[in-house]
Amino acid sequence: MAAQRSVQKMIEDQVRRWELSRRRPEVEHRRGPIITVSRLPGCYGRILAQELARRLKFDLFDKELLHRVAESSHLSESILNTIDEKNRPMITEWVESLFRERYLSGEYFHHLSKVLLAIAEHGRAVILGRGASWILKPQSCLRVLLVAPIEARVRIVASREGMPREEARRRVTQEESDRRAFIRRHFHADMLDPMHYDLVLNTGSLGHEAVLGAIQAAWEGIRMKPPAGVK
Repeated sequence: MAAQRSVQKMIEDQVRRWELSRRRPEVEHRRGPIITVSRLPGCYGRILAQELARRLKFDLFDKELLHRVAESSHLSESILNTIDEKNRPMITEWVESLFRERYLSGEYFHHLSKVLLAIAEHGRAVILGRGASWILKPQSCLRVLLVAPIEARVRIVASREGMPREEARRRVTQEESDRRAFIRRHFHADMLDPMHYDLVLNTGSLGHEAVLGAIQAAWEGIRMKPPAGVK
């Protein structure tokens, strides 16, 4: 119950921030795409997403928060209600196309898709996990994948969790299998297909500053790119 109340408060606070930002047109001007971060376990995904959001002054939505919101029709509807009436039909149309063409089904993904599209409509967000890059329109987000060699990831998890190397290997292997199965089951695709991302970064060879700098530079490049058809 305490966790549910905490999530509800987070959403209520976020809704208030969105309502305030809608009264400030300068915030909406050239807000740019949101950033979706997919990652293999042991790639510092959460730490990098948190720091990226801090530097860009973006909101961070992790998979746990999105999962709880998608399970609650009340929370999902509260987020959807922050979108202008004129944009809601477009969200509905996109969600329907997802269910027709991408094999999604069920109430959970119906709520999740609408929530992700509403977040993208507001902009200035980093979304970690939950298949966001597979649900959102490609032109609405910078899609990032973080990877690293298995040995580097095992070493990181063993150090972070204070566990033996073999136990860390089992955890990394299981979590990677679960994440890839989630994408394969719901989107009939390979999570590691580089053609699905705008940026694939190896955290095993790049330091945090290099990774964050590359993502920020890519985001700026997309943000400043003229709309299609404009020369």
